[in-house]
Amino acid sequence: MKTDNRDIFYLLNKTTFLIRSGDYPDAASKLNKCLQKIESEFISKNLQDKVLGKLTYSLETILLMQKNKDWVAIADIIEFELCEILKGISC
Repeated sequence: MKTDNRDIFYLLNKTTFLIRSGDYPDAASKLNKCLQKIESEFISKNLQDKVLGKLTYSLETILLMQKNKDWVAIADIIEFELCEILKGISC
């Protein structure tokens, strides 16, 4: 079953809001759902190496920031990098 890409962007925006509100446990849960949806929707597409590289770099950076518990950086990456990359893919 295909997921509407708007669901992914809604979850990403909700995750960013939760992070900026300090609700890290719920944000982590939403981030996990986002990553699963991103994997099922976007990774299966035949992406150009440049786009795949940007996506991979952003996801790796989110993982590193999560290990460092730098939630503000995670919100910034989601809002300013990841959403823009995914918008380009979904066009």
